[in-house]
Amino acid sequence: MLNIATQESWKNDKGEYETRTEWHRVYAWRNLSKFAKTLQKGQLITLEGTLKYREVEEDVAGTTFKHRIAEVHATSMKRLSKIEAADDPADGAGDE
Repeated sequence: MLNIATQESWKNDKGEYETRTEWHRVYAWRNLSKFAKTLQKGQLITLEGTLKYREVEEDVAGTTFKHRIAEVHATSMKRLSKIEAADDPADGAGDE
């Protein structure tokens, strides 16, 4: 499992830029798992996968809360941020 961030920027009604960052839980297996271990914090990647949801229950001070967690089950990943990665045979590793 790895966590990735996506960032979105836009101009608000006042003409000022606003940014929102969201974090996503990604599951990768086999070759993709090995490839994910080579990634560095802040590195840009492209990711394809299936979005899955699961229900979880959490007990907080005697009260049970139910909520859904979204997960990305990766089918392919590719490194984008390093120029030297263009010759890396691990880039574009598919989960085949």
